[in-house]
Amino acid sequence: MQLKLNTRLSTLVLIVLLFFTFSCNKNENIDHNNRDVQVSLDRVADSLFMVFKNKWGVEKGGIHLYVTGPSGNYQASSNIEPYLSPDTQFRIASISKTFTAASIMLLYQEDKLNIKDNFIEYLPNIPAYDVPFKNDITIEQLLQHRSGVFDVTNEYIPEAVNAPYSGTKYETYIRAQDDKHTFTFDELVGVNAEHQLSKTLPDEIFSYSNTGYNILGKIIEEISGKTYSEFIHENFITPLNLTNTYSVWEGGDMEMRSQHLKSYLYINGEENEIETTKDNMSVHVSEGNIVSTPRDITRWMRLLLTGNAGVNAANVELMKEMKVADSAHGVYGLGLVFDEGLGYGHNGAHISYISSLRYNPNNDITVLVSSTFIHINEDADSDSNDLFELGFAIRDLCYSVINEYQK
Repeated sequence: MQLKLNTRLSTLVLIVLLFFTFSCNKNENIDHNNRDVQVSLDRVADSLFMVFKNKWGVEKGGIHLYVTGPSGNYQASSNIEPYLSPDTQFRIASISKTFTAASIMLLYQEDKLNIKDNFIEYLPNIPAYDVPFKNDITIEQLLQHRSGVFDVTNEYIPEAVNAPYSGTKYETYIRAQDDKHTFTFDELVGVNAEHQLSKTLPDEIFSYSNTGYNILGKIIEEISGKTYSEFIHENFITPLNLTNTYSVWEGGDMEMRSQHLKSYLYINGEENEIETTKDNMSVHVSEGNIVSTPRDITRWMRLLLTGNAGVNAANVELMKEMKVADSAHGVYGLGLVFDEGLGYGHNGAHISYISSLRYNPNNDITVLVSSTFIHINEDADSDSNDLFELGFAIRDLCYSVINEYQK
C-alpha cells in the first residue's frame, strides 16, 4: 500500500510541477490601515476555499494569502488551523529556484562564471556529469529550462533503460528502500549520464527540468567551495534577515522546525485525507527544498527584484528577460516567470502545497497565495485537470487580492 501511495504521489509531483507551474485566521500584527480591505481579503480567501470544499469535499487544509505594498501588510486565510501568522512556515517548493538563479547571477556579477559558457567548464571531470550535449548546454539555458536535460525528478525512467528503476521514478525506487535516503547532485545528474538520457536538443524548446537546476546547484558548490545550503544562507538568508527561512538537505530532516502549515492530500474514492506535511526534501535541493514564511518570502522577492538582495539591478534585468515557455508557465526568464498585472516571481508546487508569488515593480506590491491541499483522481487525466484547475485558480486569485488591496 505504501509503495502504491508513493507511486501516486510521484505521479502527482510531476503534474503539479508542470504548473509551476472556514474559519479565517487573522494576525494582530498586520497593519490595518483600511479595515474594509481586510474584510474583503478574508472574503476572497473564503470564496476560493469554498469552491474546492464543495467540489472535492476538502475538510482539512485551506487557502492563505499575504500581500505587502505602499498601503501596508495584510494577511488572510480560510480553513487554516492552527493560528496562522506571517512567520508560519511552509514549503515554498519551486519558488526555491529563485535562490538558485540569484546565486548564479551573484557569481556572474563577481566574475566567477559566465552564464554564456558551457556548464561543463565549471564542473569536475567525473562520469556523473557526462550528460548528453554537455559541451553545448550553457548555464543560461539551464536557468531558462531550455537545456534539454532529462528531468530525473519528474520523469519516469524509460523502460528501455537497463536498470532496476526503469519504468518508474528514480526517487520512488530509492525511497521504497530507504525513505530517509539523502540524495546528492552527483547521484541525480549521474542517472542521466549513466543512461545518456536527454529530453530535447539544447535551446530547442522550453522543457522544465529540476535536474538542470541540480547542475546549477553543483556549479554553485564547485565555485564557492561551500554547500548549496551554506552559500544561500551566507549570501542571502542571513544578511537579508530571512530569519524563518532555511534550506533542507538531509533526507531525515522531514519535519519543519517551527510553527508550520500542515498539508493534506485527497484521493478520489479514499475515505480519509492523507497528511503530507513531513517529507524527504533532499531530492529537491536547489530546485524545491526551501522552507520559508509569508513574511520572509515576500520580502525576499521584493528585495531581489529591486536590486537589494545582493544581485545588482543590471543582473536583475537579465533575470527578467523572458522567453516563451509553455502553457503552464507562459514566459520564463532566468529563474523567474512573469504575468501582466502581477509582475515577476515564481510558482511552487509540492505535496500538498501550491503557491504563486509575484512582485510588481510598477506598483511595489508583492502578493503570495497558497493552498495546503491537493486532490487527485484515480484517472491520470482527471488528476491533471484537478491540479491545473487549483493551480491556475491560485494564480488568478492573486489578481483579486491586488484589486482589493488597491481599493
